[in-house]
Amino acid sequence: MDNEAFSAIGLEIGVETRDALWPKDLPHNRALIHRAVLLGYVLGGFSSEASSVETSSISETELSVVLSNDADVQKLNFEYRGKDKPTNVLSFSTLDDPSEEKLAHQRGVLSLGDIVLSRETLIREAKEQSKRLEDHFTHLLVHGVLHLLGYDHLSDDEALEMESLEVEILSRLGVENPYELDGDRLLKGAIDE
Repeated sequence: MDNEAFSAIGLEIGVETRDALWPKDLPHNRALIHRAVLLGYVLGGFSSEASSVETSSISETELSVVLSNDADVQKLNFEYRGKDKPTNVLSFSTLDDPSEEKLAHQRGVLSLGDIVLSRETLIREAKEQSKRLEDHFTHLLVHGVLHLLGYDHLSDDEALEMESLEVEILSRLGVENPYELDGDRLLKGAIDE
C-alpha cells in the first residue's frame, strides 16, 4: 500500500502500511515510530546475546516497521510461531542469519529485521488496558526494537532485563510503565505471548 523511509544517526527506518485504516486511527503514527524506534535503538544497544556480527565494516543499520492488521498478523503468527491467532506485535530479527551477515558486509548496512503490528489488536488492547492508543503503540514499537537488538523474555531473568529497559525508554518518551495499572502489577503481561 504505502511505503516510506526516514533516516537518522545511521539508522534507516522503513515503514510499510498494509492496512489503509492506520492513518485514520493513529494519524501521527510516523512521528511516534520515529521517536520510539530511535530511542529504543540508541538506549537498547545490542544485548549481550545479540549477535556475533563483526561490525567494523558496517556504516549504517536499517529496520522496517509494517503497519498491518489482524488477518495478516494471524497468518504470520501461525507460519512462524505455530499460533493460529492474531497478536499485537511480531519481530523478525535477522541478527543471527549468516546470509544477512554476508550481505551486511557487502553493503556496509546491517539489517536488524522487521516489526509487524496489528491495528485491531493494538486498539482492542489499549481499550481493555485503559491505555492511550499512542502509548500502547509506542510500547509495542520499543518492545519490537529490543527484540531486533537481541533481547528476549523467555526466562524470568531475560524478562526482567527487557521489561526494565522498556520502562526506562518509555519513561523518557513520557509513557507510563505499561506493566502496571494503578500501581499494581498486571496479572497478564502487557505483551501478548
